[in-house]
Amino acid sequence: MAFKPLIGLFTGLFVAFSTPVLAGCGAEGFVTNAGNAFMAAARSGSPQALAGAAGRYADLRSIALFALGPHRKSLPKSREAEYIALTRKFMGSFMARHKGRIAGSGLKVVSCTGKGTSLIVKATASGGKVLVFRVSKGRNGYRVQDVSVSSFWLASQMRSNFVSVLNKNGGDINAIFKYLKS
Repeated sequence: MAFKPLIGLFTGLFVAFSTPVLAGCGAEGFVTNAGNAFMAAARSGSPQALAGAAGRYADLRSIALFALGPHRKSLPKSREAEYIALTRKFMGSFMARHKGRIAGSGLKVVSCTGKGTSLIVKATASGGKVLVFRVSKGRNGYRVQDVSVSSFWLASQMRSNFVSVLNKNGGDINAIFKYLKS
């Protein structure tokens, strides 16, 4: 009779420790929706559709400000909204140029790691394509902070491009506006 509680305890521990990594993550549905939206927009090839997906699922303000790197303090508050809108449009065009890396279907979340409000969610799509989402959770739900496709991180690539433009122009913030409008 004393063995029944122990069997129950061991069964409970086995189930608890054999549960997949993504149990309790909470971001699976969000990442599935975001990933499917990005992949569908990439299949269309439309920069506007990709920019729209970014606007719905990404934390555009954080990504845009991150992309300025050490020049962030040079952006006047009065021009922040304009800069973010231009960055959103740039993201759409940039992703459209690299649509082959993004396009796919059948997104499936395979793991979720992290703690608190910062998560890394890995997913696979048709053809074995691996997408990795850096996601944050805020008051209004989850937002994509960055996405990696084929080991290519979008926000990091943007930062490299933007900082290069600014450095070549002596840190003149107007240079990034000119670059984004071209």
